[in-house]
Amino acid sequence: MKRFYTLPEPFNNKYPFLLAPFPNKHKRLRTANFKHAIVDSGVELFAHGKKDYPLWFHSRYQHTAKQWTEIYGDRIWFVIPDYPDDYRNNPIENNIAKTLRNIKVYHEVKDVNWVYPIQSDYLNLQSFHDSCHQVMKFNPEQVAIGTVCKCRNLDFIEACCKIARQHFYTQHIHAFGPTLSALPRILPFIDSWDSTAYFCSRESGRGKCHNQKEREEYYFAYLKRVNKILNDFHCQTRLLEVNNDTSISTQEKNSSS
Repeated sequence: MKRFYTLPEPFNNKYPFLLAPFPNKHKRLRTANFKHAIVDSGVELFAHGKKDYPLWFHSRYQHTAKQWTEIYGDRIWFVIPDYPDDYRNNPIENNIAKTLRNIKVYHEVKDVNWVYPIQSDYLNLQSFHDSCHQVMKFNPEQVAIGTVCKCRNLDFIEACCKIARQHFYTQHIHAFGPTLSALPRILPFIDSWDSTAYFCSRESGRGKCHNQKEREEYYFAYLKRVNKILNDFHCQTRLLEVNNDTSISTQEKNSSS
């Protein structure tokens, strides 16, 4: 089954696969009826000019990860904090070395379902390939591709997913925030992906949503687009479906259909 993770607005707490950033939005998971959730480290702070995580971050994040894993068990994963190189207004020097440093530290924090991020220099496939080799040394059960979130280069996105699968052929591979245009090309290589891009309409001239009604409208329109892409993917065996009661469920589909 391919999993699509997102963070719906409060109007829908029944969506089964949730992704929420630390240190604030992850608290929504407490009231959600999720099947599985991923908590990420909130790299959006780098989009606002920050060069590193706050001094308090690591101790609090690790404490939360251990505490919530005790509560939710295998239903929740935590992403090891990484350093992206695709915020072009705020390049992070030595982002790969910094990411690997965090991986080494967090690898020693036991009893947490860590997701190991893979980073690279901007649009550099050799760099991504080398990072995969480094992350392999930690024998992770799940990894995440951190190089495709802000990228619109479909060839690069597809190549990263292919390379990741070549290195991690039995592990769960998650892709952070790929554009929907890339999804048909990368579905054969990944197990899950996420996005909260439903806040922007795909209809020309509408732009971002401005109120709760538009948020709900955009959200379900986005899910329908995801559903169509999955439906067109002939190896897909389960689809996300929007029910009449506006809740979300998974529906089995015969592979022959």
